[in-house]
Amino acid sequence: MDAVQLGPLLIKKSYLVLLFSCLLAYLYIAIYLRKKPEIVKTVENHLTSGLLIWILIFKFSIIIFRPSIIWTNPYGLLFFTGGTRGFYLAIVVTIVFLFWKLQQSNIHIKTSAFILIPSIIIIISSYYGITAIL
Repeated sequence: MDAVQLGPLLIKKSYLVLLFSCLLAYLYIAIYLRKKPEIVKTVENHLTSGLLIWILIFKFSIIIFRPSIIWTNPYGLLFFTGGTRGFYLAIVVTIVFLFWKLQQSNIHIKTSAFILIPSIIIIISSYYGITAIL
């Protein structure tokens, strides 16, 4: 297991790479929206909400895929994640949520697409690119 130890914390390298990939996508969004300062705060709020939704769905999607864990090992909910299927479920739900919230905030669908689609491509390509190098 490739991990970095920071004091008592043990952090997987893949999580650090994912965090860096998300920061690259945020940099893209900040550069893209620098000429539209009126919607920056709205987009940041929706992205923060989307991140929280992604974390919650990824963490607790094990209930959907293995509901027996509630009765056999309820403490397992604290330690286990949803795995690969939970990861993809969280991505799909978060993307749908972000498109919905941006549409609800009267942000044009073209602007929403120019924010989200390249961001997703940046996250995926930088994650796999950096992972291949490491």
